Amino acid sequence: MPPQVSLYIDRILYMDIKSEAEKKSISLSSLVSEVLREHLEESWPDEFFESLGSIDDETFKVPEELPWSLDVPRDVL
Repeated sequence: MPPQVSLYIDRILYMDIKSEAEKKSISLSSLVSEVLREHLEESWPDEFFESLGSIDDETFKVPEELPWSLDVPRDVL
């Protein structure tokens, strides 16, 4: 049997969790596990997304998009 954890949460949060679990047709435990797992996974630092688009350099330009006709033919899998 997997380890068990007791959580003390307010009624509003409980109702939100319950509603989301019902939408996904999963148990409360599965939803909480899913949310915790996603939160704890390795991910980009918060500051990373704040820096996107912050380059202040007039020499930085988005390259011209190449035409598809230059693409190499590929085998269909």
